[in-house]
Amino acid sequence: MTADGPGAGQEIRVEYRIRCGDNVQEYTLHLDKQTGRLLNTVPADPPDWTRLDVQQCSNCPLSVAENPCCPLALQLAQVIADWGHVFSYAEVRYEVLTAEHHFSGTTTAQKILSALLGLVMATSECPHMYFLRPLARFHLPLGSPEETAFRMVSAYLLGQHLAGAESGRAEDFDGLIERYEAVQTVNKCLARRVADGSSEDAAINAVVLLDLLAHMVPFFARETLDSLRPLFQLDALPDSQ
Repeated sequence: MTADGPGAGQEIRVEYRIRCGDNVQEYTLHLDKQTGRLLNTVPADPPDWTRLDVQQCSNCPLSVAENPCCPLALQLAQVIADWGHVFSYAEVRYEVLTAEHHFSGTTTAQKILSALLGLVMATSECPHMYFLRPLARFHLPLGSPEETAFRMVSAYLLGQHLAGAESGRAEDFDGLIERYEAVQTVNKCLARRVADGSSEDAAINAVVLLDLLAHMVPFFARETLDSLRPLFQLDALPDSQ
């Protein structure tokens, strides 16, 4: 993956290094520092499964006339080519590097690919993914459902505040739920696309894991909020002497 956008001072870099046996792949994702948009170039000769009219999402707002290929699928094409032949539970070593953090460890192919694909999807030109860009800016690979829910709720409510929206209840997540329902539709159609470009199931199940998370986030959002509420009830703490 290479960048075609602004210089290093205007972009954020996220590096993934994944090793599975003799298969070693490195990906450097270049994100626009202001918009969070993925700046990496796309394949000059993309595979057929990336065409917009192949398994096109039922809620896709794009037209084939203006977008011959799905912009999300185009950015995933190289990763699917590299890992579409790997089993879901193959053991892999990984490193993820950002300007602030260095993550490393051992996990399954499907889990680390789910993290990588999730980052690419969130920063792609799919309109249904735009709301995930603030999370991508502060990428946390292999986060738990609770961590993801906390980060998603925080980002959503901050976005509502910055947009000048007023909500009468902290538990009002109707907009967030609607956005995740749209993501679920994209995930289902994307899984069918990826299946067309894969011979094994690691990449496919990576998308399935993302879809499971998309189903769980609205539930965990409310559960996490309830469990964390006491941490924010500062008035209940005794006065310091």
